[in-house]
Amino acid sequence: MAKILVIDDDKFIVKLIQGALTKAGHEVSCAFDGEAGEQAFDATPFDAVICDMLMPQQEGLETIRHMRRARPSTAVVAISGGLGASDFDILHAAKELGAHATLPKPFQLPQLLATVDQALNAARS
Repeated sequence: MAKILVIDDDKFIVKLIQGALTKAGHEVSCAFDGEAGEQAFDATPFDAVICDMLMPQQEGLETIRHMRRARPSTAVVAISGGLGASDFDILHAAKELGAHATLPKPFQLPQLLATVDQALNAARS
């Protein structure tokens, strides 16, 4: 069991991810934008974070940058359903910033669970 923070501005996606992770035995907290996610992350140690890349208030790249500096041992999974400005590959940029794994939307829940396990294992190495 891992303690996981899910950050995404799409409440439906958050509930879907939360349900799958909870069913898999994880403890899940949720935030709906990067600023709220950073606050939750700073207040509580998490084993892993699943962070959307394109959100209002504060985008995922800035959020991941903060998390990697604050607690580099936390596993980070970057998720995104789109491209940033002018075909910029935001998931590749997240990987460059230290995300342990990336996952494009839409994804299947078993794929999400496998990616989270992969990121947790990578962070432990």
